[in-house]
Amino acid sequence: MSEKVVTAILNNIVWCGIVCETHGITATSSKHIWRTTSKAPTFYPDMITSNRCVTIDEVIDIMGNKDISSIKDSFANLDMSPFDFGRLFTAEWIYHAPVADLEPVQPGWCHVTTEKALADWTSVHGSENVIRPELLERPDVNIYLNKKKGEVAGFIASLGANAVGISNVFSSVNSDNVWSDIHKIVAFDFPGLPMVGYERGDGLTAALQSGWTTVGSLNVWVRSSD
Repeated sequence: MSEKVVTAILNNIVWCGIVCETHGITATSSKHIWRTTSKAPTFYPDMITSNRCVTIDEVIDIMGNKDISSIKDSFANLDMSPFDFGRLFTAEWIYHAPVADLEPVQPGWCHVTTEKALADWTSVHGSENVIRPELLERPDVNIYLNKKKGEVAGFIASLGANAVGISNVFSSVNSDNVWSDIHKIVAFDFPGLPMVGYERGDGLTAALQSGWTTVGSLNVWVRSSD
């Protein structure tokens, strides 16, 4: 099992746990599976597999009669379709090695530190009531914003599993510009650590063009009734 994909998965579990905590939602972990004890916030999974050896039987057993409506199949090796789940999307785990030579960052980037700035950020990103102000108090989470020439862009960096997770990357104009800056910005704030995350579509293309590599595939499954 690739160490890089495991790092990406464990970092993502930490991040999902952080978001859930801000909503008062707790989580529990077994040998192969992380899950919330109640329904996760919008856009976040109720269950994440953490080991390639996980089986369908384990997933079904842990689900039991709990309200599990979304599953992140971290190794894209489970078929949940017989159990009333449909595949929402497939994506790729991505990795960027620690940046040794720090480069100047394009002007305009700043940390989001106030609730007003966060409200502006979530309004453009479309995550109002999901990304909450409690995150501003955490030293292991940085929220970034860039406003220039009519463009609003941003992303989140979070520590976990001895890596920096990159998530919620967006731009009102062109996300390619964001990905070309991310590794430079993060290297200044979290020096010496690798960066991980997952992307698909145009976001994946932009990340790969900016020096990231893919390290494995994942699927997100949702209940067909949802």
